[in-house]
Amino acid sequence: MLPVSAPSATAETGCTNGVVPLNPYVVNCNLPSRGSQVIGAAPDAGAIIACRHSPICLSYYVNYPGSLVVPGYRP
Repeated sequence: MLPVSAPSATAETGCTNGVVPLNPYVVNCNLPSRGSQVIGAAPDAGAIIACRHSPICLSYYVNYPGSLVVPGYRP
């Protein structure tokens, strides 16, 4: 297995160079910008990648915008 490194933040752009597991709200520098989120709409690429292997995380992102599976976990 490859070593896992922590995502690095870019101060000038306000985005993260990587994905934070279980936190689909982190803005990723490598993915397209997000539009406005509507309840029940399809998740964007960042949410799908961040919530991989966790259907509960993806369900919260789609049905309860702004909610996290792990409360208080905002890097």
